[in-house]
Amino acid sequence: MKIPPARRIRTGAILAAAGAAVLAVGGCGGSGGGATHDSATGSKAPAASASPEVLKGSALKAFLLPASALPKGFRIEADGTRDSGDGIAPRTSAPVPAKKVCGALGQTSWIRVTGIGEAAFAQDDYANAGKTEEVAQEIDTYHGDDARQVMAKLRKVFAHCATFTDTSSGSAAKVKVTSAKLRGAGDEGVKAVVTSSAWDGGTTLAAVRVGNAVVTTLYSSSHADKGAPAVTLTERVAKKINTAS
Repeated sequence: MKIPPARRIRTGAILAAAGAAVLAVGGCGGSGGGATHDSATGSKAPAASASPEVLKGSALKAFLLPASALPKGFRIEADGTRDSGDGIAPRTSAPVPAKKVCGALGQTSWIRVTGIGEAAFAQDDYANAGKTEEVAQEIDTYHGDDARQVMAKLRKVFAHCATFTDTSSGSAAKVKVTSAKLRGAGDEGVKAVVTSSAWDGGTTLAAVRVGNAVVTTLYSSSHADKGAPAVTLTERVAKKINTAS
């Protein structure tokens, strides 16, 4: 059986999510970056340091890797290529229902499982001719400390979804998610390998934070590598952002 292709989805900056509560799953609660307030004592909070620039989607797309940087045979999927243009979205939450969180790890914009809306984004999607491999790469920028919160919540979601049943392909598949830190990549990084005895191969998810930007890659493969190149690809994009900052 071929591994199910990633489901394409894009939420957040192009869909306004008004006033919703943030995803709460496996301890993933809180607004992930809302403003803090002083207590009734009247003491002053420490002055905030200057916030780094929030790059817009029109700038972020230049950091995505071209087809020439991917393994031979990959072609762009036009319907999976988009960005938020020159706009900056306000700080929002965009929760995923708890029962759908683990299944959303198989979607191209899987970073949405954190429930934290991005300020801007750029993404594209590639697949080989036989549709046995797919690569979806994305860069999201965030307000304030939200990028750190995104990484923390990704780690919690990976742990929460260590084993789950996926029914997106029309039949139930017992899925295993094995996660680990990525060291020496950007400011922090994490990966997860998603497998099932019902599939050939597997999917590797990688996320690396560089300042207020988070680079994510989904590499779905029917081969024994289980999409392992996702890590290298993510680190390459993160390096490009870091060099330009």
